[in-house]
Amino acid sequence: MRGADRTAPAPRVALAAAGAIAVGVLAGCSAGTPEPVTKPPYTVETIRSGFVGAADLGKGAIAFEDDDHASHTIYTPPNSIPTCPYVQRSDDVQVPVEAAVEPVGGNPTGRFIVAPPKVGPQTLPVVTQGAVVFESTTLAGNAMNAVTAESAKCPATFTILGGPPSIVGDYTTGSRPLELDGWRGFAQHLVHTPPAGLGSDTYDDLVTVVVQKANAVLYVGYTQIKKVGERSDTEEKVKDLMTTTLARLG
Repeated sequence: MRGADRTAPAPRVALAAAGAIAVGVLAGCSAGTPEPVTKPPYTVETIRSGFVGAADLGKGAIAFEDDDHASHTIYTPPNSIPTCPYVQRSDDVQVPVEAAVEPVGGNPTGRFIVAPPKVGPQTLPVVTQGAVVFESTTLAGNAMNAVTAESAKCPATFTILGGPPSIVGDYTTGSRPLELDGWRGFAQHLVHTPPAGLGSDTYDDLVTVVVQKANAVLYVGYTQIKKVGERSDTEEKVKDLMTTTLARLG
């Protein structure tokens, strides 16, 4: 995402408040639905067992855990669940919106990232993943309700006028319900276009997915940098990857 130094090593790749799990059709990965590796009720360990590794994303990808360092251009706590990425830097949002919700009473898995060493057009996507596991389905449902309500406040458009050049520009968002293998939630699509004066010929294409099943709330983000005029296909890739990943989690 543009909240990162695109020439930096992977530990400095920005999170955009959410990550993704990539398998199956992505980047030449093998097709087919995997056998479940776990089933509810979930634990931190069993949810992590379904997370993607570097081999799932493709040649050149590297994986690491977010260490909560402060160099992110757009920062959200690693124990939080994303609601409206980048909105905390907006200059024209009329209704207060939180970029992420920190649920009470849950155990976070940590935030894991799979990405190329350099981020840019024609490279692998930036993939981030995490979850919060609760003692009961009721607590998980309450957390999911809070996240959904906050995400509904995300404006259809907003602008960031100040800050690093990588995040300045116009943002458009849209959301739709998502249900796969008993996991229910939403997929939010965000597109960032830099100002014409910056001379950039690319745009940022991010889909954030948040879903709940049983006692876990899982979040996934998939970010690509596209050439202006190139068709956005991130939603299609997210649907494919989530179908496979959620099958892993049973």
